[in-house]
Amino acid sequence: MSMSARLNFTVWTVLKWAVAIMIAVIAVFPVWWMVNVVFSLPGEPVSINPRLWPTSMSAGIDKIRMIFAETGYMRAYAVSLAYAGLTIFGVLLVGSLAAFEFALFEFRGKNVLFAVILLSLMVPTAATIIPTYLLTSSLGWLNSMQGLVVPGLASAFGLFMLVQFMRAIPRDMIEAARLDGAKHFQIYWFVALPLSRNAMITLAILTFMQTWGNYMWPLIVGTRPEMYTVGQVVGLFNAPLSHQTVDVVMTANLLAAIPPLVFFLIFQKQIVEGIAMSGTKG
Repeated sequence: MSMSARLNFTVWTVLKWAVAIMIAVIAVFPVWWMVNVVFSLPGEPVSINPRLWPTSMSAGIDKIRMIFAETGYMRAYAVSLAYAGLTIFGVLLVGSLAAFEFALFEFRGKNVLFAVILLSLMVPTAATIIPTYLLTSSLGWLNSMQGLVVPGLASAFGLFMLVQFMRAIPRDMIEAARLDGAKHFQIYWFVALPLSRNAMITLAILTFMQTWGNYMWPLIVGTRPEMYTVGQVVGLFNAPLSHQTVDVVMTANLLAAIPPLVFFLIFQKQIVEGIAMSGTKG
């Protein structure tokens, strides 16, 4: 390799690392600043006297205890976890069953139906939220878990992602399973699902992060305090007339951010692999 080529390679490598570090700092700094504000003494003017490290772990723990003891945060955690868990289960079940048919079998109107489903991705949520609310209300599902969960079970994005992944499953495996006497559902359960594990995990994590951060739909459907999700409770802390100090508001936001951060850190490898494979296969 010539001297100029080595120089260009070194400059390009340094530039890539510089951009990557800059993006990482931009992404991590707000979370770290939130931790910094939470774990500081009450009343400390962080904005006037900025610092990059916490000053009182005991003060932060006391704030967390206070929020859990004096608010409905624990109940909101339970509601949000149930909401996210049921939604993930339903999205994976409905999406995988539909993707199995769209990806591996032929039926009349398949392409038209799939195109209509993809077109639904172009429809803004604001255009469908009122009809969805009226339907949910007519079914008597307001302030109930089914009212939160059922409208989000049909995920067009999840279907598209799983279809792209399942199209890579060799048809020979399907035919071999059928020759061995496997029924239609057995092929789905024992062949298609195990081979789609990465895509299923990716969709589950993305669904969890979307559901956990969903604010608008729970706010419309769950108007009673016992059905408040974490997002609604955090919204109460952030309200203009809440009269909460900045460190208490940051504590509430930090508690809401912990579950999706933990899930992403644990499953980030599966997320990257699933998105990459679903985008290149099929």
